[in-house]
Amino acid sequence: MIRKHLLISVIAGLTFTVMVMMLAGCGEGLPKTLKNEAKAIPDTIKTVKSQVNKNKGKYQTLTDSPEFKAINPFALKENWPQKFQLAHDALKRAKDLYDKDLSPLISQNKPELVPQVKQQITRIKKILQDAEAFSLYPISRFSKIRKTIENAADLHARAKQEADHIRRMATQFKTGSMEKAMADFPDLTEKIKARVAPLTKLERQSRENLSVVEAEYSRHTAGSSADYAAFTDSAQALTSGLEQAGILEKTLTGDMAQLYSSYTKILKDMKEEYFVTIKRESWNENSDYYDPRFATFSREVSPEAYEALTAENLDTIATISAGFTGSKFSSTVGGLWKELAIKPTDQWPGRGHNAASFWVEDSREAYFHKYILEENGDTRETDWEQVDADFYDANLEYLGMAILAKPYGVFEQDRLIQATPPGMAYVGNSKYGEWQKDNTGNQFWSWYGKYALFSMLFNSRPSYFGYNSWNGWNNNYRNRQPYFGQTQNGARKYGTSGTYVKQSPKFQSTNFAKSGGLKSQTASVRGAGANLRGGGPKSKGK
Repeated sequence: MIRKHLLISVIAGLTFTVMVMMLAGCGEGLPKTLKNEAKAIPDTIKTVKSQVNKNKGKYQTLTDSPEFKAINPFALKENWPQKFQLAHDALKRAKDLYDKDLSPLISQNKPELVPQVKQQITRIKKILQDAEAFSLYPISRFSKIRKTIENAADLHARAKQEADHIRRMATQFKTGSMEKAMADFPDLTEKIKARVAPLTKLERQSRENLSVVEAEYSRHTAGSSADYAAFTDSAQALTSGLEQAGILEKTLTGDMAQLYSSYTKILKDMKEEYFVTIKRESWNENSDYYDPRFATFSREVSPEAYEALTAENLDTIATISAGFTGSKFSSTVGGLWKELAIKPTDQWPGRGHNAASFWVEDSREAYFHKYILEENGDTRETDWEQVDADFYDANLEYLGMAILAKPYGVFEQDRLIQATPPGMAYVGNSKYGEWQKDNTGNQFWSWYGKYALFSMLFNSRPSYFGYNSWNGWNNNYRNRQPYFGQTQNGARKYGTSGTYVKQSPKFQSTNFAKSGGLKSQTASVRGAGANLRGGGPKSKGK
């Protein structure tokens, strides 16, 4: 029964909603902060123009100084005055962009134009930065070349030290980590050289830059005309080169170390958990004063119950109705109420309450994996690890498969992320085993020592990889797509629906198998909770 005060509340709510909609309509347009930022562009252009003119004045003052005479040939050769023209050209381009492109967008003042307004603001600000940089270049260039002239001896000594440091760093790496890696993994020689090529190039450039520095310093000490601009640039290149060499050496050392580790991540088990929060509102049906009380009950439920309880058309799932002979409980979800195991009057507030409504207030899904991790031949099994819902669904087919593998002699960036039979990524690598022939002359892979775990994963009897199946995977699937193998009947050998998993006692005892996952690999019911409307039923209460 809808009481009078409830009707008043509904009318008041509708009135408030209409007012909010009217106010929202009046306020539509570009965000105020963005609009202000855009409108400030003309002032920013004026500020940058003023700075450009100041820098031009500073440069003109420099040209009249006695120190400029020795540097003037470099200013003429590099056409420093042109930088100010480039700065003014950039200022004009920024103003044109504002007038023709940004200003009209501001005038339209539509919220859907936000991305375009932001793009134009960013574009104009970049041009203004370029304008200021152009105007600063002649002053900065003058200062650097003058410093070279005044400190030629120190710069020459430092350049020699930096070039020698780069040479020693490159030599030490090449005769150390690089040479060892090529000896241990001869098949990777060209790939390793390609990876080290930037350091080799840097070493060559450092020799060239030092040659320039030494030649110009020799002219400087002889009192002849030296190219101080080239001296400056080459000395600076050596300083930058030493910094780059340090970064490269550290990165490459790490890269070479990657070749000496191997690991495999095998999907051992999967499980899904579903939770719902049931909310109850109770009230006194006989009172003219509406004084509701609320209680919540969180429960883990089965996937089937979760899907039913979060259905779009589900409103109230249970009620307590007041009557002359007492309150009566009824459920609209049948046996699902029993699964929830909620006592209807639990946490009951008293205060004369004799009626209530129950509904699904919230829902939550959780997904878990369990892995077998192999690292350099040592194995361990993880506990349950929560994973992203999309990742869970993406791996539903890969139970018992390696979903990640990096063999010895492989860089991290080349690790295998496509699902493969456990250990197949290691086959053919002499670090793990060797090819042998059986009595019929067929080749199979024989593991060394502790890596035999891959042949015993599914049962106690060894399961070998034959050359033909491995060769087919290596040529057609490796780094391209998952590989499930095939039985003589054309069925999958590996993966969730594969014969190896279905016939293995180890996988039959998993949580995933016990929950019926091996019978079908349908997607989980995740997302069902998106149907919840929130706030509970709209016809309850007073």
